[in-house]
Order: sequence, then C-alpha cells, then structure tokens
Amino acid sequence: MTGGRARWAAMLGVAAAVSALLAATGWLAPTPAKRPAAQDPDGCTILQAENERDGAPTTLRLLSLPDGTTKRLTQAGYWINAMGYSAAQDVVYGVADGTPRGRYDHGAHAVRIDASGVVTDLGVVGRAGAQRPVWSLVTGATAGAIAGNRWYVRQDSDLYTVDIDPASADYVRVAHRTALRPVSLAAGVDDFAYDPSSGLLLGVSTTSRGDSSVVSLDPSTGKVAVVPGLVFPRGGAYGSVVLGPGAIYATANRDGRRSVTYRLPRDGSGPAVEVSTGPALVSGDAAGCFAEAAPPPPPPPPPPPPTTTSETPSPTPTTSPPPSPTSTTPAPEPPPPSQPPPVEQPAAVAPTPTPTPTPEATPTPRAVEPPPPPLPSKRRVQPTEEPPPVVQDTAVRTQEKRRWGLTALILVLGGGAAVGHVRRHR
Repeated sequence: MTGGRARWAAMLGVAAAVSALLAATGWLAPTPAKRPAAQDPDGCTILQAENERDGAPTTLRLLSLPDGTTKRLTQAGYWINAMGYSAAQDVVYGVADGTPRGRYDHGAHAVRIDASGVVTDLGVVGRAGAQRPVWSLVTGATAGAIAGNRWYVRQDSDLYTVDIDPASADYVRVAHRTALRPVSLAAGVDDFAYDPSSGLLLGVSTTSRGDSSVVSLDPSTGKVAVVPGLVFPRGGAYGSVVLGPGAIYATANRDGRRSVTYRLPRDGSGPAVEVSTGPALVSGDAAGCFAEAAPPPPPPPPPPPPTTTSETPSPTPTTSPPPSPTSTTPAPEPPPPSQPPPVEQPAAVAPTPTPTPTPEATPTPRAVEPPPPPLPSKRRVQPTEEPPPVVQDTAVRTQEKRRWGLTALILVLGGGAAVGHVRRHR
C-alpha cells in the first residue's frame, strides 16, 4: 500500500511459478530474456491480494502497471487484507483474519511475507504493553500502509499505528489509536497508500459524501479531507490503492462481474483510465508500487571489465622496454662511439708520411685538404713516380730552346746582311 521500491520487486518471486512478468518485476532472479521492457516513466509493479469469496484463501498476484499485465503468484493460505510494504525490511505485512480452517479465536493475526514468498504468522495483534493479547484490535481491518516502522491500519473509523520494529518489545503491537473524522468520509476508505512527500495517507472514499473521490488522512490528527479534482468512477469499494510515479492506481472490487484497476494522474491532468480487469472480488488489497527502474543497474556491471582491461595495459609495461633500449643506448655509452672518431683522426696522422715527403713542397698544397686524409697518402705515392718524368720534360725543353735560339740567331744575321746589301746598292 506504500510507494514501494525496486528491491521488493527482487524479493517476492517464485521462479518456477512465474515467467515473463516475474522477470519484469524483479521479484525473483532476473531473467532479462523474458522481462518486458518497461520504458513508461510511470511503470511499476504491485502485489495484489485477491479474495474471490468469503473464507477462501487469498490469491497473490503481480500486476504490472500501467500496461495492466497480471500473473498469478501463489495462494497464500490465509485470508489477508490491509497490506503494507516495509522498504526498510523488504517485507510485506498484512492482517490475516483466519485460514481455510476458519477465523482465529482471538481476532486477526499479523502475517509477514518475506523475500522467498513464504507467509509467516506473527500472532495476534494486541495492545502495546499487554502481557497477553486478549483480542486483536485490528480484526476486520481493510486498509493498510507502512511508513518506516509504523504500520497504519484502518478498522472502521479508527486508525491504528502498529509497531513493526523487530527490535522493539512491542513488535507487532498497537502503539497508538487515532479517531478518523469525519466518519462520513473515513468509513468508505477501504485502502490507502502513504505519501512520503506530504506525510498523509491517500485513499478513495466511496460513501455518499466521498462519491469515489480521493481523500487524504492525517495520521497525527485523524482528519480526513477530499482532494479536489481527483475522482475515480463510481462503483463498489476500492479495495486496492497504491501510489505510482505521477499517478494513483485503485482497483474497484466489483464492477458487474469483474474487478477493474484504474490509473488517475495525480496532477488532475486527465480522468481515470482503465488499465486492467480481473475476477470480481469480495475484498482485495495491494502493496507497492515497486519501481521497475532497478533493472538498469545490471548494465553497470559490464563497465568494470573495461577497468580491468585498463589495468592490463599497466602490467604490460612493454612500454618499459622502450626505456630499456634507451638504456641499451644510454648516454654513458656515447663516449665509446666518440672514441672511434679519434681513431679516424689518427688515420689522418699523416705526420708519419710527412717526414719523407716534407721536402716536396708541391704536395703540400694538396695536403692542405685535411678532410680526406687517405687521399693525400695516395697522391704522395704518385710523386715518387713523377720525378723522372719531370727530368725528362726539362731535357726536351732545353733542346727545343737551343734549336729556337740557333734559328733566331740565323735569322738575325741573315736580316743584317740583307740590310747592308740594300744600303750598298743605294
């Protein structure tokens, strides 16, 4: 009856008993392949208790909203009503007036539905501080909702607050009673849900004054008031009321031969719309909504593997090998390579060849070329062979000079004789 959370959707399933819808709600181990995609922002799932006839065991069903898909969960074996969901404990509490064998002798018992779907009888709901409960104050209760460790139960025109703190000495005992006023509105509220935003209980009053309007109940004062603009279709009692994201869901127990679940926007932006139908009920109740936004968390687990991959690169300090090669060619070792250049300079130590060819001044201009030291050595070998040609060349030239000098002398003498002869004949 209280706005639920996704964790309860992971609790109340029986894997073999439910298929696609259980996977969608998350009450059991997730089965994504069968889970319908609930992408509607108002989507959630509720647990419904359906009593088709007086004294019969309650049938628990899962109802997916707003699509209205329903699936039978199990038969509880108790006559259950006034359910509420404890988000802190991840369990559902309900009032059981009896079993198929009959009603309890000391009035209604409290029952708890745990994560495995097992219903546990917690005994008579007595008064806080009493040694032995004489009679259950919540016998015949029809409306229930939970806020923290407080379980609100309406019985007639009274609102009882039951302590459901497991560590309390008054666990599952009535701690407080509040009279609901006006009775003309309160008497027609067959279920309500807790609104954490306002701290009020919201239900549907089907009395003549309520006229199937949404009403608020203040647990601290007992004041009941009509919420303007929020009205459900007229009909029988609304035995199941839950709050979903942005909407109020209420189930009319009997509309002809069926029960009908409606969705009404909380902001009054539209009328109540039928979302699901079922068998006609003598009484019913609901707990939830269990938001279907929880399934998205499964995708987050895949991201951790990428982080592991990011760690693998770190162990692969193959990047360190690159630094190691730098260490193989470290700066300390450049000195050895620097020694080879000096070795090549001693090769230019032409001083050893210079002693023999030093007298030869002609090779010196070529020896001025220090860059190619090997070349000077080769050219110095050639000069040893060139001296003979130089001597031969000078002899040839000397003979030629003598010939030319004799020729010139003859010509001079001849020219002088000719000139004298001319003068004599003048």
